[in-house]
Amino acid sequence: MAHVTRRRALLALAVAAPVSVFAETAADGHLQELDDLRLLSASIAQNKTPLLVLFSTPGCPFCREVRRNYLLPRVAEQARSTRPELILREADIGSQRMIVDLTGAKISEAVFASRYGVRMVPVVALFDQSLRVVGAPLVGLDRSGFYEAYLATAIADARRSLMKSS
Repeated sequence: MAHVTRRRALLALAVAAPVSVFAETAADGHLQELDDLRLLSASIAQNKTPLLVLFSTPGCPFCREVRRNYLLPRVAEQARSTRPELILREADIGSQRMIVDLTGAKISEAVFASRYGVRMVPVVALFDQSLRVVGAPLVGLDRSGFYEAYLATAIADARRSLMKSS
């Protein structure tokens, strides 16, 4: 009997191991990258849904914490929603990866970040369809336990602002 129980336990571990590795990888994953800002702008205007951008750098532990603890859960939540309340993207402030701005010009993520004065990370900023920052960006990471409240308030304020502009 003990042999059967041990076999089941080993089988359960073998099956669970890849799942836990996947979950850890997903938790450390990145948000979708910025791409064509014209398409994002159209989506913002059509859905009255703000664009949230996490400005980050590779290896930044505070960026990883904001992403993993506050933003990726929102991505998962929105995947289950019929009408997303937020468009989430990430931009590396030092990256030379090209994106398309509102005029159709190709610019780097670093140039995009510098247009908004982002020089340190993490910064979470919310944008309207004209890519104007809505409200004050969240700079850094609050360790006092209020970051989620600050983020939720910023998102709600941005959504109200977009709804008023219609």
